[in-house]
Amino acid sequence: MAELAEVHEPEAWNRLVSGFPITSALQSFGWGEVKRFSGWEPKRFAVYEGDRLLGAAQVLLKRLPGGLRLAYAPRGPALWRLADLPQVARALAQGVRGTHLVLEPEAGLLAEETPPAFSGLLPEEPIQPGYSLWLDLTQGEEALLKGMKEMHRRNARLAQKRTELFVAGEEAFPEFFRLFEETNRRAKLLQHSEAYYRAVLREMNQPLGEAFLALAAKEGEPLAAGLFVGFAGKVDYLYGGSSRHHPEAKAPMGMHLMAIRHGIARGYRIYDLWGVPRTPEGSHAEGIWRFKEGFGGKRVQFPAYTLPLSPLYRPLKALLRLRKTWVNLKVRGNPRDVLG
Repeated sequence: MAELAEVHEPEAWNRLVSGFPITSALQSFGWGEVKRFSGWEPKRFAVYEGDRLLGAAQVLLKRLPGGLRLAYAPRGPALWRLADLPQVARALAQGVRGTHLVLEPEAGLLAEETPPAFSGLLPEEPIQPGYSLWLDLTQGEEALLKGMKEMHRRNARLAQKRTELFVAGEEAFPEFFRLFEETNRRAKLLQHSEAYYRAVLREMNQPLGEAFLALAAKEGEPLAAGLFVGFAGKVDYLYGGSSRHHPEAKAPMGMHLMAIRHGIARGYRIYDLWGVPRTPEGSHAEGIWRFKEGFGGKRVQFPAYTLPLSPLYRPLKALLRLRKTWVNLKVRGNPRDVLG
């Protein structure tokens, strides 16, 4: 039977999880510290079968009303191969108490591929975006530009001419957050508190990982800004916003181009555009899809699974789904999820 070893030291944990081919920045030590801001408690376990390391998972625990508790491994566990997921899940169940354990390993399966089924694990709605676009940074900038749709390629060239592009840290946070809030208001999207995003920028600058802001400005006025994290060979675009001033500057393209350049310079392999709709046509995020798919790249999926740990799993799942639908209706007047 597989055994657990809890890890408490940040660099040791990050070195462990960054060594797996299936892994994510959301499995890094810093992300667990970020999630404390929204009431989650991180636990970090290495899973062994004898002397052999099978996987590792940062599991977030959250207490719910009525004595219930949710256990969730964001874009985890970290694995050598997806086939080991059931054995790792059963081992993790020894270290967590809850109604169910949600798992969503960052496998990056092709979007059209049928996800594998596993005995004892049930298909689940992912908590993180279930689909994304991955760009191969090892090609270099010119090859990436050639792989874009013609309009994107043209806009990238214009952004280089019409904006100042730069990478920044905490000193640029106020400008990032102003643009981020402005965009969320326009799009009717929920967001956390300002302190939460400051925590992302702070905590994800960690051993073997980084967080940074990429900005595009015109005549000193920031027009687009994004918060990115780098870990285990990937750059993830987590949050961003833009102004409607100077649309001719093509600032959002410039922002991404700056982050791509940073990723190539730092030796990252994958640029994750982070979150596209499952069914783009007619979704609330159709505009997001139209922008992101212009970059080219590979559309991938991250299937999620649940290991039930209590008979209360199904009623709790139904209640959580009802709550999510109610929030969607309240915020946007539509019961569908943003990326549904």
